[in-house]
Formats: sequence, C-alpha cells, structure tokens
Amino acid sequence: MNTGKAVLLSTAIVAALLGVAGGGVYLLQRKLRPAQDAAQTSAKHTAGKAESAEAACASRDEHRRAKAVLAPAALALERSQRPVLRIALEPMAKDETRASKVGGRAYWAAGREYPRGPHGRPLSLLAQIDLAAVPKMPGYPERGLLQFFIDSDDYYGAALDGADRGDRMRALAQQKGFRVVYWADASAPEVAPPAGAASDQLPFDPAKPRRMKFSTDYESIGNSDVGMNDALGGDPEELAAQYLREHPQTEENAEELADEVADYLDRSGHKLGGHPQFTQSDPREVGDRRVLLFQLDSDDQMMWGDSGIANFFIDPDDLARADFSRVSYHWDCY
Repeated sequence: MNTGKAVLLSTAIVAALLGVAGGGVYLLQRKLRPAQDAAQTSAKHTAGKAESAEAACASRDEHRRAKAVLAPAALALERSQRPVLRIALEPMAKDETRASKVGGRAYWAAGREYPRGPHGRPLSLLAQIDLAAVPKMPGYPERGLLQFFIDSDDYYGAALDGADRGDRMRALAQQKGFRVVYWADASAPEVAPPAGAASDQLPFDPAKPRRMKFSTDYESIGNSDVGMNDALGGDPEELAAQYLREHPQTEENAEELADEVADYLDRSGHKLGGHPQFTQSDPREVGDRRVLLFQLDSDDQMMWGDSGIANFFIDPDDLARADFSRVSYHWDCY
C-alpha cells in the first residue's frame, strides 16, 4: 500500500470513529434531555406551589394586621373567649314541629296557654331549638325545647320605647310583646297552635321555615360590646394609634387600621351563646351580668329593620336553672 492510500484510509477510519462517538453523544443527549426537562419542570412547579402556598396563606390571614395591632391585648382577648354554636340556616322541604328552626309552626302541647301579645294576637314563632339535638353548650340545659316568640308590632315585640327610660335591660325583659318558652319535656302530643302574623308584618316569612345547622366554636369579646375597653385594658383605636407610632412605615392610616380591627372583632351572625354584635350600641351597662343567649342576624331571607341584629340576653344563674322568664330581648339596625 502506498503512502497516499494509507493516509486516505486513516482519515476514513478516524472520521468513522468520530461519527460513532458523535452519534453516541447525540443519543445520550436525547436520553438525558427529557429527564433534565422533567427536573426543570418539577423545580418550577415546586417553586410555583411554594409561591402559591405563601400567597394563599397571606390571603387566608386577612386579619394579620388587626392581630398585630391587638397583640398587646392578645391575652385579654383569649381570656374573654366563650363557647358558641354558630348557626347556618337552610330550607326545610317539610315543616317539622319539633325541629330546630327559624319560622314554621311551633310545637305546642295542651294544658299551657299559648303566648299572645298585649292586644290578644297570637305571637309568631321566631325560632325553636331542640337542645337535645345540638352540640352541648356549657350552662345550657342538655335537653328540652327552647322557643322564641315575637309580636308583629312596629318593634317586633321588643320594648324599645320603654328601654329609653330607666333600667333598659329590665324594660327589655318585660315579656309582653315577646315570649321565651322552655319545654323540659316535649314528648306530649302536640296540638295545633293558632296562626301568627303574616310575613309582611315580621322580619321573616313564617310560612318558609329554615332548619338550623350547628357548628361548635369559640369567640372573644366583640367590637360593640359594652365591656370591650375594660376587657382589653384600653380603646382599640388607641391601640391602632400606638401601632402606627411603633411602625411608622405602615401604609394604612389610623382610621383604616381601626376599621380592620373592627372587622376582625365583628361578632355578627346567627348563633347560640358567644358574644353579641350591635349595629348601634349595647343596651347593657358596664358590669351587667347578662350574657348572650341567642342571636339572629339579618340575611337574604330575614331583615331586622335596616340590616339589623336581634339579641336575647340572660343572667347565667337563670340559665343554669333553665329559668327563661327574665330574658331581655333587643334589636337595633342602621
């Protein structure tokens, strides 16, 4: 073999070897690329999930600023907590006389005078609670049927005019236009109660009862409670101003912070127990022993005046005795 042919043969062999090596590298890259792409996608997905989780956490804690403002009073708020049964209302396909509900026909047994207002009109069933069928509440009877009746006058049976003079809570406890009835035993056969007022005279439609669904919770004192400042050891607005002095970089002003605190301490809603909420002011004086027995708020099917709230108050000793004869009934609106 001459020298020229040998050179050409060597060149061909080298090229072939390089081609094989290059193909191997190409194949290796093709095998590795999906794994690399998957790893990069996974990393991006993980980072995205972390960012989403962080954003979700921040959005869920919408009251984080209010909590920061109230941090000096956190222990006081914790001490003010009370058990509460939150109430969700849902339609009833068929009225049940012993059910926990708003509206509908009341359970009533023979031998007891049906509640009537000052003018002899039968009172309407506002709400009824089967205590044996709800989660246990400290201080409340563990069984029996608790009923709330109201009149169809301008104040829905509440003695709001008399509450403007003298002892307001005593006036609000005069059960003339309303009645709180407790049946320790509701097993007796029921009798047909007289018809109450029409829906246009009441804050709800008695012909469309709604079943109560309960969930257990705890809540601290609310923003419109007469004992708020004493419980916190100061005015929430002052705490907001103090927070701004200590955190001058805060974007919100004092008024905006105070609104956030008020929203955080809002205690509206339907519930048994807990702390009350008012659209105007608490009818109790500071130091009044009465606690919230039951609260009904305005919603899309119930309207107390202009988006008001109704409250029933009781002395804890009366509640322990299942004595509902001195319950005070109040409602206010915007």
